[in-house]
Amino acid sequence: MRTYAYLRIDPHNTKDPNIYLNFFNDQGYHVQKNRILLEEVTVDTPVAHRDRIINLINYGIEENDLLIIKGLDSLGSCFADIFELFRIISEKKIRLVCLDYSKNEIKGDLKKIFIHFLKLSIDFERKYKNYKKNNHKETTVRKVGRPEILNSEEKEEVLQKFKKGHSVYSLAKEYSVTRPVIQRILNKASEKFNRI
Repeated sequence: MRTYAYLRIDPHNTKDPNIYLNFFNDQGYHVQKNRILLEEVTVDTPVAHRDRIINLINYGIEENDLLIIKGLDSLGSCFADIFELFRIISEKKIRLVCLDYSKNEIKGDLKKIFIHFLKLSIDFERKYKNYKKNNHKETTVRKVGRPEILNSEEKEEVLQKFKKGHSVYSLAKEYSVTRPVIQRILNKASEKFNRI
């Protein structure tokens, strides 16, 4: 029986790698230096793109070997990834310890609770994504019609220049719009003034 340790670390992490080597010893697990794998990937990187853990599980680690991980983020970027990799680890009869979950091997009742937790998390994640997807459609307000030619500042400039005596024709020419556009801006301003 061999003991391996795997740890996902952020790519921009500036900590000394020896800290991680001592981490597993501090937790009560003696792991040879050449069997500690550090993988620099972001937490949102899917497990399919994490070469070190995939190669370790497929080619390096054998039945009854012990794999120690720090947290669930070592097994994937979402709960479905984590559950699938945990299933593969279980099928290969690799023993697993997740230090953030329990300092003991995940087996027996602890394994049942762990699987139940992952299934609940997958369900929650799915519902949350559906809610965000459906809710996003409802909150997005689309303006109908053509986009406005002049922005708010330009409309205010048109009003000020009209008050100073500029003609509708000269304003239309200056802002490269038609006379009805200028006339609409003036009409809307006068409607607001009349309501007051």
